Amino acid sequence: MIINIFRWIAALVFAFAAGKVMTKIKMPAILGWLIVGMLLGPHAIKLMPQNILDAGWYKTIIIWMQCAFGVMLGSELIWSKLRTSGKALIITTLVLSLGTSAVVSLAFGIVFYFTNITVYMAFVFCGIAHATAPAPALSIVN
Repeated sequence: MIINIFRWIAALVFAFAAGKVMTKIKMPAILGWLIVGMLLGPHAIKLMPQNILDAGWYKTIIIWMQCAFGVMLGSELIWSKLRTSGKALIITTLVLSLGTSAVVSLAFGIVFYFTNITVYMAFVFCGIAHATAPAPALSIVN
């Protein structure tokens, strides 16, 4: 268990350093965090193997960290700024969301139709595309 905690701390240190490197090259720090997370996770270098990700203590810490980051992001939303750019923000969000939905659903729908896979699965992939798209996270950070 102690080794797993040290692995987790090492991953945090690497992610923090990668975030600093990203800010030096004028990119959002979260991009460095995401890249390090993919590299050190259970499907690449395995500094953070699956048994750590499945541990109860890890899940509890992650939930607390998600709450902390949510508060940090929420505190960056300033109502006066939202009012001045609100219309453009809403239009951009709707266009990006609907555009992503249309393109992903259509593309996967066509592929699934010709490969004899149930076509409604295209909408599942549409939901996955929305959840994993980096643009919303990057726009919030910026």
